Amino acid sequence: MKTLLFVTGGRGGSDFFQGLLDGHSQILQFPGELRINKDFQEMISLDAPDQISKRFINLYPYYFDSRIGHGRFERHHRLGKKKNKFYKVNKKKFVKNFSKLMNKKENLSKIEIIKSLHIAYSLAKGEKKCEKKVLFIHTHLVSWTKEFIKIVNPKNTSIIHIIRHPLASINSPIKTWLTYNDGNGFFPQDLHFQLDLVFNAIFDLMKLKKVYIIQYEKVHWENRRIMKDFCKIFKLKYEKCLKSSTKFGLQWWGDRASQRWISGVNKNFRINIDKSYFFNRDLKFFQFLALRIIKYYNYDFMFPSKKIYFNFLPMKCELLVWKNSFKHLRWKQIFSIPVFYLIRILLINKFTMQNKKLPYSIGSKKSMVK
Repeated sequence: MKTLLFVTGGRGGSDFFQGLLDGHSQILQFPGELRINKDFQEMISLDAPDQISKRFINLYPYYFDSRIGHGRFERHHRLGKKKNKFYKVNKKKFVKNFSKLMNKKENLSKIEIIKSLHIAYSLAKGEKKCEKKVLFIHTHLVSWTKEFIKIVNPKNTSIIHIIRHPLASINSPIKTWLTYNDGNGFFPQDLHFQLDLVFNAIFDLMKLKKVYIIQYEKVHWENRRIMKDFCKIFKLKYEKCLKSSTKFGLQWWGDRASQRWISGVNKNFRINIDKSYFFNRDLKFFQFLALRIIKYYNYDFMFPSKKIYFNFLPMKCELLVWKNSFKHLRWKQIFSIPVFYLIRILLINKFTMQNKKLPYSIGSKKSMVK
C-alpha cells in the first residue's frame, strides 16, 4: 500500500482537498490532520494494543465525535446542506477492531501499526472491507512531516504539498490570523513561519521524499483534470466523490478561521490580495523572491517585474504584527520583535532562495519527469 503524506501551504486548502478524497473506496484516511508530536511518539511506542487505541482516542477525540474539540474549529459539527449534521464513530468497536488486527501479527513496524489504526477506524465507521491502495496521512506541517518520517521511517512513500499563488499564500494567513479571534494567536514567530513556508517548504520537503505539488486554485478551476491525474499517478479509480469536498459524505463548509461558509469547488475562484496588509514595495519584493515558483507553476505576475534583493525597511505586515503583540501585551512576543525582524532580513532575501528543480504539479500540462 502506497503511503502519501499531505502537507499544507499558507491557508492552502489542505482540508478542502482532503475532503475531496472523502469516501473514495481505495483511499484509507482519518477525517483530519495527524499531529506528529511527543504525545504521538509515546502512543506509537506503547506495547499493548488496547493502550495504543485508547491513547489514540484521547489524542484525537473529535475523530469519534465531531462536535468536540478541534472538530468545532473545523466545523465538523456543522456539516450537510443545512449545516446541522455531525459524525460519531463507536470507540468500543474501534478498540476491538484494532486489537483483532494487532493480534494477527507480531513485531509490527510503526507504519503497520498506523495502518492498523486506520483500518480499525474505517471498520468502526461502517465502511466495508475493500482493497485500499493508498494510505493518506495529513501530516499538515513540514515539521510534523519531518518527525513522522524520522519516527516511522515509512517505505513506498511520497509527499503531496498543496500550494497557492505565493502572494496569496502570504496574504491569506496574515489576514486570517490577524482578524480571527482578534489576532490572539498571530505574532512575530508566526509571521516568520508563514514566510518560511512560502519560500522554503517545497525545498525542505524535497530533502525527505519525492514531492508532488497540488495547486489549490487549479483544484477549483480544473477539478476534473487535477483529480484524474492524481488517480492516474497513484493508480486509483476516478470516482464521483472527487468532485465535492465532504466529511463522512456530508458537505463541508470550511473552517471557522475563514469566517465564511465555503461550499466546495468554485469554478469562479479568484486570487485576491488585500493590499491593506502590505506596502507596494513589500508585495513587489515577495513577487521577486517567488519568481521561479510563479513562472514554473504558471501563476500570473501581479506587478511589473522589479529586482528587489533585500527589503531592509519594516514591512507593513510586520508593523501590524508588532502592533498586535503590544495590543495583547504578550511580553515574550514583544521582546521577540527585533529577533524575528533580523531573522527575516538574513533569511528571507534573494540570496537565500534555493534554485533546485521544482516538483511536478499534478494535473499540469508539463510532462512529468520520472
